[in-house]
Amino acid sequence: MIRVLILAASEAEESALASLLAEDDGLEIVDANEARSADVLLLSGGRLPLASVATVPTVILTGDVFEPSDYRTSVRARLPSNATAAELLAAIAAAAQNLVVLTQSQADSLFAHPTVPQPPANLVEELTPRELQVLRDVAEGLANKEIAEHLHISEHTAKFHVASILGKLHAASRTEAVTQGIRLGLIPI
Repeated sequence: MIRVLILAASEAEESALASLLAEDDGLEIVDANEARSADVLLLSGGRLPLASVATVPTVILTGDVFEPSDYRTSVRARLPSNATAAELLAAIAAAAQNLVVLTQSQADSLFAHPTVPQPPANLVEELTPRELQVLRDVAEGLANKEIAEHLHISEHTAKFHVASILGKLHAASRTEAVTQGIRLGLIPI
């Protein structure tokens, strides 16, 4: 049973939301006197939450913009005011599990943000068969000297191959090169 506290701009809006949620047998609506026992806070109309529920997972019905700062708060979903009953119920269930819910437009906006690393669309230049061997040895955690011994090449040549791989994969480190290699299917997992 998920205990939900509804805080809205008006009593009429709170009643309407309570009626909508009452159809789900897995939810129990609690009032402000029972705020400390709430599992999820449903906030609508910009009303500020009670201090006693400031850390309760929160679903907000105000707009479709999920701010990156929401990750550092108790906000688990921001839904548009016209969200369907099914969307609202799903967001409440997810928030009760401490999961973050994003609408499609929020996800598109968040993942299109330039701070989210994107793998290269395609390589400028394909890795050679030897570079693939070196990349796989790097993925095994081998140092340049160990790669040289394993592949019967000089340490200088191993170092050259690693530098070439970093450039071709647009990677700043060996770890990033391995990550890109996995994403591109160059390293079997």
